[in-house]
Amino acid sequence: MVKRIAVTVTLAAMLVVVGSCSSTRFIVDQDTRHDFSGYSSYAWFKLAAPPDKAKPPTEANTILTRRISWAIDGELANKGMEKAEVGDADFLVTYSLVLNSRVVMYHTGWSAPYGYWGWGGWGGWGWGAGWSGGRTSVDTYTEGTIVVDVLDTKTRTLVWRGIIENAFSKPNPDDEKIRKVVTRVMAEFPPA
Repeated sequence: MVKRIAVTVTLAAMLVVVGSCSSTRFIVDQDTRHDFSGYSSYAWFKLAAPPDKAKPPTEANTILTRRISWAIDGELANKGMEKAEVGDADFLVTYSLVLNSRVVMYHTGWSAPYGYWGWGGWGGWGWGAGWSGGRTSVDTYTEGTIVVDVLDTKTRTLVWRGIIENAFSKPNPDDEKIRKVVTRVMAEFPPA
């Protein structure tokens, strides 16, 4: 009986830990009235920096931003899209990178009840049962979300958006990880 309770508690704790882990989520939205059939060339859209704003104290991780750009370029090339100048492109593409610091707490080490000698709850001395402690650890990690936007060149309006939530969970994901998540979200562009 005691062993069954210990196994049940251990399994329940494992389910909570596994359930709290994030997994990559892909979200795509589009302007359903927009005609994507003529799209064959693209250019990168860059926002102009306001002249009165100072540079941020730290620059973005340029290695990571290049990885994302290369992955998007590669995926668009695989679809037969050609890179062009802004004035000649059918659509503009850009992306945003959101980094969030996450904290996860794990508690491990629960064990089966064991006997002890002490004051009983019903007014007497004797053997009893109790749960042994365990260990709590705290882990922090960086969760990255990539948002890929496609704008119509003529109207400069957003016509397609692909969001990759929890695209990576370490500060410097490798090329392969970035390529995989970008390929997955771009599989839905252009819409059929």
